[in-house]
Amino acid sequence: MVVAVTGGICTGKTVVAQELARSLGTEFISLDGLSHKAIERGSKGYWKVVKAFGREILGSDGEIDRRALASLIFEDPKKREMLEGIVHPLVEAELRKTLEELGGKAVVEAPLLIEKGMHEEVDFTVLVYCSKEVQLRRLMERDRLQVEEAERRIKAQLPLQLKVAFADYLVNNDDGLHYTREQVLRIARDILKKSPGGSP
Repeated sequence: MVVAVTGGICTGKTVVAQELARSLGTEFISLDGLSHKAIERGSKGYWKVVKAFGREILGSDGEIDRRALASLIFEDPKKREMLEGIVHPLVEAELRKTLEELGGKAVVEAPLLIEKGMHEEVDFTVLVYCSKEVQLRRLMERDRLQVEEAERRIKAQLPLQLKVAFADYLVNNDDGLHYTREQVLRIARDILKKSPGGSP
């Protein structure tokens, strides 16, 4: 059984996915983690990205500077599509391999789950959201951005209202870890009830 956790940038997907994996007693997979691995220095993805975007996206250590790459793609939808076209197939292949190794049981944190149509391939979809103010503040603090740039990055994503239709469960991540955990536990109990034999 595969449970996917998705949501907008800086809504707290990782915390929710890790808590849910713990509650279900299953493994946690981060697609962000897999995408970082896909473009590590020397990998096939690394050379494809460097060829597409030029050496100016490289840091002094020769690794891809993710901050420089992010500012490039968030300003240009065509460049964002180009990057996704390179990275997404590599991530999907790695995900399938990892799920096979885990016997098809995991909680997967997948930022672009709905945008890429991957929600059709999982058993349950959990959508994490928070208020625009909280999201903006978290993004500005995390990536040290000015408000205009942070707003631009949020607007570049699929709006929450469109994602809700594809979700089996919603988690409001506005009010601290205690409240988030309560919601996650309720969801985990419900998922276990719906699973054959009461196990993920």
